[in-house]
Amino acid sequence: MKKILCLIMALTMLLSMAGCGSSQTDKGNSIVIATVSSTGGLDPAGFALDLWTEYSKLCIDGLISFDDQGNMTYESAESYTVSDDGLVWTFNLRKNAKWSDGSSVTAADFINTMMRALDPNNGNAIYSNMLYIIDGAEAYNKGTGKAEDVKLAAKDDFTLELTLKAPCTYLLKMLSMPVFYPSKAGYATNENASWYKDPATSLGNGAFCLESYTEGVGYTIVKNPYYYQADKVKLDRIETRFVTDSTALLSSYKTGEVDVVTGLPSYVTEEYTEEDGLYTWKMLTSKFILPNLSVKPLDDVRVREAIAIALTRADICAAIGSDYIPSVNYVAEYMISPSSSQLFKDEVEPLFVEDAARAKQLLADAGYPNGQGFPTLTYKYPNSEKDSLLAQGIQAQLKSVLGINIELVGMEDEVYAQDKKDGNYELIRHSWTADYNDPINFLNLYISGASSNYNGVKDAAFDQAIANSDAATDPAERTKYLHEAQKILVSENFYVIPAVTQVYIGLGNPDIKGISYCSTGERMYRFAYIEG
Repeated sequence: MKKILCLIMALTMLLSMAGCGSSQTDKGNSIVIATVSSTGGLDPAGFALDLWTEYSKLCIDGLISFDDQGNMTYESAESYTVSDDGLVWTFNLRKNAKWSDGSSVTAADFINTMMRALDPNNGNAIYSNMLYIIDGAEAYNKGTGKAEDVKLAAKDDFTLELTLKAPCTYLLKMLSMPVFYPSKAGYATNENASWYKDPATSLGNGAFCLESYTEGVGYTIVKNPYYYQADKVKLDRIETRFVTDSTALLSSYKTGEVDVVTGLPSYVTEEYTEEDGLYTWKMLTSKFILPNLSVKPLDDVRVREAIAIALTRADICAAIGSDYIPSVNYVAEYMISPSSSQLFKDEVEPLFVEDAARAKQLLADAGYPNGQGFPTLTYKYPNSEKDSLLAQGIQAQLKSVLGINIELVGMEDEVYAQDKKDGNYELIRHSWTADYNDPINFLNLYISGASSNYNGVKDAAFDQAIANSDAATDPAERTKYLHEAQKILVSENFYVIPAVTQVYIGLGNPDIKGISYCSTGERMYRFAYIEG
């Protein structure tokens, strides 16, 4: 009976779709992608994490985009202008950009996302602070200003105007953040929290649009017939499945059940070659321990530093696999400097040095010699194989070096993400992957009061360093302030405790051609096709 009911619901959902033309889809011209993460939702003004990132690359066009070589492409916008004072940015939208129901993509659709994200009653908007560069946005979001004072304007249906409170040299890069993407005005609302799960309201303006969505299981997208570049889109359908077990992921590829698998263990590199479909991606990712600064004794910087320098990250990574790389940097290991061709991390000395003896002394100075009297702390993490191994390595080393007990709590993705957002943790595994290739994408998460500032960092010196970097027009000067900010965040205060970075390993059907790459080096399938 349950299967029959599910079938009826699925058919009803398909019949309710507006304009995606699923009945015309050639199911043979499709691919299936299996991925390890389903964290977040599909609302760019909401809890837009991994799930949104993958979905948006196929279904939602922003104003512009950048490829992995730094080249800019106009998407929903066809041109832009900037006032002489650098404050007023005007984007002229292409009149042939359409939603999957055939309606035009308008300036109101971009404003719809931004204003929904800034709504002080929207508790799910994790990137609202990214909009604070817009005049009036911060005051409205914090409840001290009015919506009508936010300097966003639709001069007409196809002219979007943003007025900044100060010049921002990296605004074009910031436009890749979810809150700058459009959501259909009148369909995407904060009052209907599940709008993005329904194809009738979850419209796409990109190459594909939503056909079906099943919470925690996956989603299917089909070609958007109204896409202005529809003639370049060769695939009719893409199915994305969420699979947390790496063995099951690999097995599904070997049997031909899926065409692309991501997040595979490192031993795959010994079994497969590029000819077999092996690919790797040096992720702009940092995995780190986030201490709750309101929990004792984590409110003591000596304790936080002791935890940071007690870890031997190379040994932990050796136990996890060669795809995990030790890191003492919060900004991603492979992030390029904004002012040189060097990696950002290579421009300065390491932020800190692992030192077991000093870690023991720091803990003793904090009142816990050899861990005596230190409370048992919980460490929460997503319940995946790799994160479990990372957690076990951290637990074992803190016990061995400092004599403290850490209780491990593996959690389902959605519960973990909600606890992190709510501050319901003592220590938690946090991870951040760049939305655009600039260190500020990591650092501005911890500005005082930022919606992404999950552990409550409030440091005037850090805020000032970020403000100085924003004001700097010289790239070298700006980079100097960014390094200063990271030093304050990590090596002076250990508000975040860097742990590892990753090399992402995947397998893809070698017959899939036409793959492109976005600014962070991730694969793009919107113009892909199957050869032969």
